[in-house]
Amino acid sequence: MTALSKGIVTVGGLLVCLWFGGFLTYFHDIQQLAPASPEKAGGIVILTGSPARLNTGFDLLTKGAGSRLLVSGVNSKVTRETLRQALGQSSNLMDCCVDLGRVAQNTVGNAEEAARWAETHNFKSLIIVTSAYHMPRSLVELKRQLPNTKLIAYPVKSILSDTNGEWLNAKSLVVVIGEYNKYLFSLVRSRLEARDPKESNA
Repeated sequence: MTALSKGIVTVGGLLVCLWFGGFLTYFHDIQQLAPASPEKAGGIVILTGSPARLNTGFDLLTKGAGSRLLVSGVNSKVTRETLRQALGQSSNLMDCCVDLGRVAQNTVGNAEEAARWAETHNFKSLIIVTSAYHMPRSLVELKRQLPNTKLIAYPVKSILSDTNGEWLNAKSLVVVIGEYNKYLFSLVRSRLEARDPKESNA
């Protein structure tokens, strides 16, 4: 093996070790994430993905944790009435305090949609509701769009972050690894943009 080949193998091995160490830290952190007593904020943002997220966000709204709620990434086929009935909410609540965002197709889109909504309503603080494993990347993307807005994480447990061992099945592990890789990409992009503000405004 040539010196160049040995160097490549060494660097590759170091990168794998760094990735694996980072993944273990990430997984430990999402296991520890738990919602505290909700801090009052201007608005509440639910990043769609599971019924648990919707129920949690609407529960926060009815308890007065925020004055208005955005459900970001709603399927175009889902009507307000369908959602209201599925969640058992009143028409008055839906009409006065709930907005449905239908443009976002992914987490980056969620962040852009939430930013436009927050700016429209002049919210300086937001409670973010999403699954625990999805929270780190969501906060990075939201912070890119809303650097001066206070973001309050309110993670929702899922099969991927339960402590009963269910996450160990192959399908769940693939989802967590994929999310971790996306989180790394978001984190690196955010750091690069912070070093070069002109690039982020391009």
